[in-house]
This record gives sequence, structure tokens and C-alpha cells, in this order.
Amino acid sequence: MAKKVDVLIVDVLIMAAGGSHRFGRCKLLADFRGAPLLSHALNTAGEFARRRPELIASVNVVVGGYATEIQEALKRWGDQPGIFQCPDWAWGLGHSLAFGVRQLPAENAVLIMLADQPLVGVADLDRLLVSALAHPEKITCAEFSATLGVPALFPPSFKPQLVTLQGDRGAKALLLQSSEQVVSVAVPHAALDIDTQDELQNAEGRAAK
Repeated sequence: MAKKVDVLIVDVLIMAAGGSHRFGRCKLLADFRGAPLLSHALNTAGEFARRRPELIASVNVVVGGYATEIQEALKRWGDQPGIFQCPDWAWGLGHSLAFGVRQLPAENAVLIMLADQPLVGVADLDRLLVSALAHPEKITCAEFSATLGVPALFPPSFKPQLVTLQGDRGAKALLLQSSEQVVSVAVPHAALDIDTQDELQNAEGRAAK
């Protein structure tokens, strides 16, 4: 049985550690709508934290592949996030996620975001948070394209499972495995997850219409 949550304090963890193999270069610094792809997730998380200062304790980014370039780019943001450099990022998203979660206070919940979901906005995160406040002992996650995924907010009782993730087994595997303890919220914006240059161009084309 999950441990009762008395106060929900949340750390935001943005996953930006991949090697962009399918993209062919650092996709997170590629331009999307006039700004680096990573900036959209970071700006959303930052604004979300400013709107909910009593609940959001920190905004953090896990880097790995292209760590030097991304950390240099992060210096240009006004609100500096915490930066966690995962040494084993090449082993897969699961390793990077587990590493990032281990850097956070064990007593806080964690909101996991992906750096390559640029359409996810503050309103989406706020709906997830509202649901999590109503169901503080359950995982609250995004539902889109007939599946469950991130962004997802995990209460502290699920951190022991998050830190055991390995290889390419990310948060989605835990969501599906623990479905009876998951509350989903419709976040159609999460369906856009950019992995290739064609996907980036197609997304830009849709935005221009």
C-alpha cells in the first residue's frame, strides 16, 4: 500500500540526456519556432514553477549526450535550472532517469518531462498537478494517442521503483506496470515527441498553417 502523502512538494525533472542518434546532431539545440527545442520545455517548467512557488521546489535538467553544448546553452536562461550530468546516459533513458531521480530529495514528488515535447504547456502541467493534489498517493500522467506517458507526476512512494529503471525502460514502463495506481489526464500536446529532422520540419510546417 502506498504511503500517505501529507504535503505534495514537487521537483521537476526534464530529461535531456539522449544522444539524438536518429536526429543526426543535437536535436535539443535545433531551432523550433524561433528558439532551441529544449527552451520550450525549460520555459514551460520555469513558468509553471513561478505560478506554483508553494508547491514546486525546483526545476532540473538531466544531461548526457551533448552535455557540454547543452550546459553552455543553459547559461543563457535567466532562471538557472539544476543540472545533473549522467555518466551512463548511453545505457538508455532508464539509466538517465534513475540517475536524475537519485539526485532529488527522497521526500518530494517528481514531475518528469521530456525535453523534446515542445507543445506541452503550463496549462497541461497545471491539470496534472490539480489531479495529483486530488489523488496524492497515485501517479498522475498524460494520456494521448490512446496511450499513457509523460509528463507524469510520481509521488515519493514510487521513487524506489524509479531508481531501479535500466536501459531503455523509462517511466512509461512503470506507468503501464502500475496501471491500477495511475490517474490519467488528457494531454494531447504530449503526442508530439520530436526524434528526427523530418518530424521537426513537419511540426514547423503545421505551426505555419
